[in-house]
Amino acid sequence: METSPYLLLLLAILVGVGGQLFLKFGMARQPNFRIFNIMSVLPNWPVLLGFGCYGLSTVLYLQVLARLELSLAYPTVSLGYVLVIIMSRILFKEAVSAARWMAVMIICCGVVLVGLG
Repeated sequence: METSPYLLLLLAILVGVGGQLFLKFGMARQPNFRIFNIMSVLPNWPVLLGFGCYGLSTVLYLQVLARLELSLAYPTVSLGYVLVIIMSRILFKEAVSAARWMAVMIICCGVVLVGLG
């Protein structure tokens, strides 16, 4: 039985969002991070988990690209931005302005239009 490319796309987006959230969680524990000290993140398990999620998300997305049109798959990935904003608000108690919520609605409308097209 073959997995639906739409399910794979959704899974790739969700795993990618998880990766972004793990990276944020890990880096919040390491506020003095400097790019020239990249090795300092190695013992930081949330950062490593975030990288792992990104790797898995990429593999899933490759499967999607093999089955769906890029003009459908790529715009749909923008739903990840929406989920990151929502989860940032919930998990990290980040303030989300009205303008940002409006942008979320525009992104959602755009994805719907791409899906219908």
